[in-house]
Amino acid sequence: MRPHHLYVVHILHLTSSALNSNFFRPFHLQRLSTSSRRLSNSAMWDPETQTYTDGVVPSHHGALEIEELLQCNDGKLKIFGYGSLCWHPGSDGVLSLANTNDAQNDSETSNKVTTRTGRAIGYQRCWCQRSADHRGTTEFNGIVCTLLSDDEIRSLHHDSANIHRPSLTEGMIYTVDKTLVEDCLAELDFREKGGYARDVIDVVEDGTDKTVKALLYRGTPDNPAFWKRAYLDLPYAAGR
Repeated sequence: MRPHHLYVVHILHLTSSALNSNFFRPFHLQRLSTSSRRLSNSAMWDPETQTYTDGVVPSHHGALEIEELLQCNDGKLKIFGYGSLCWHPGSDGVLSLANTNDAQNDSETSNKVTTRTGRAIGYQRCWCQRSADHRGTTEFNGIVCTLLSDDEIRSLHHDSANIHRPSLTEGMIYTVDKTLVEDCLAELDFREKGGYARDVIDVVEDGTDKTVKALLYRGTPDNPAFWKRAYLDLPYAAGR
């Protein structure tokens, strides 16, 4: 075979390989493909609904995995509620079973979901989270609360915040039986899809003063629904 024939064969081989790869695909499609693979098991933000799609929320960087959290609490899931979970966990669903007095369900649900008041030390309740699904619309967002650490507060104030001692936020600690954990997480992920992420923090139980690790849903300052101006400009926030 002549040399220039070899060149033709070589070029055809490269062309065939390229056509089976991303070589001739538009650059934005190549990036989309890579991004889709990277995000296939991650939360994806939908700017139109202003929520995470399919009720899949992210986990805060460094937070314990759910399996690790369960191991810390004898196989049970502890959840710290600091907002609406304190007084309105829902009329149905797993957390609505807390302290149920329904005699018909006692045999099946007794003690499977219990509550105790408690406190998160080093965290503040702040009204600085946009809401298009719970309070407000996509066109006119409402404001809901989140929980920020003292370090995050200092960062928002460029280290000028006057925090002389650790903050303290009272809330409700739910304890969920391991048989209900999967359903409970699915319900909470969907409920908190408006920019919240899973986090795990230490909370102190009232009555026993025991420190336990609990799951927490909160909107951190880097989430897509965080509203810094609402936090720093209270008159503006009040007008929303």
